[in-house]
Amino acid sequence: MIRSLVGVASTVAVAAALLVVGGGVASAAPAFQVPFPCGQVWDGQTRTNHSPANAVDFNRANDSGDAVVAAAAGRVSRVDNEGSVSYGRWIEIDHGSGWRSRYAHLSAQRVSVGQNVSRGQLIGNVGSTGGSTGPHLHFEQTLNGSAQKAVFNGTQALYWGTRAYTSRNSC
Repeated sequence: MIRSLVGVASTVAVAAALLVVGGGVASAAPAFQVPFPCGQVWDGQTRTNHSPANAVDFNRANDSGDAVVAAAAGRVSRVDNEGSVSYGRWIEIDHGSGWRSRYAHLSAQRVSVGQNVSRGQLIGNVGSTGGSTGPHLHFEQTLNGSAQKAVFNGTQALYWGTRAYTSRNSC
C-alpha cells in the first residue's frame, strides 16, 4: 500500500514538474474566432499547395476594404509592408504561450506594434497587396513559429477545400 502511494506521489510530482518547466507540453490555444465582425459569412479556402499549407484564405463578394478584426486578444508583434511581394501589408498578433495569428494582403493596417488588442477589435481591412491575385484575407495560426491547422469557435477548419464560416467574433 505504501509503495503504491509513493509511486502515485512520484508520478504526480513528475507531471507537476513537467507543467512548470514546459516539458514539451503544448499550451492550450486561445479561443480563436473567425477574424471578421459578428454575423458575417465568409468562404474559407484551404489547399495543399498554399504556403504555408495550413493557412486559410477568406473571400466573399465585394470584400475589398471589409473590416478585419482580431481573432483573439493579444499584443501586436508585427506590422509590415512587403510591397508587391509575399504578404504585402500584414499584421501579426502574439496571443501568449507561443501562439500567434497572421493577417495578410491587407489594404490598410489599423494597429501598431506593441498595441494590446481585444478579440473582435478592428485591426485592418481586406485588400490585395503583395503576391495576391485578388482581394482576400490570408489568415494563419502558429505555435512557436510552426503553422497550425486553424481552429475557429473550437472547431478545426476544413482541410482541404472550401467551407462557409459565420463569424461569432464578439457577438
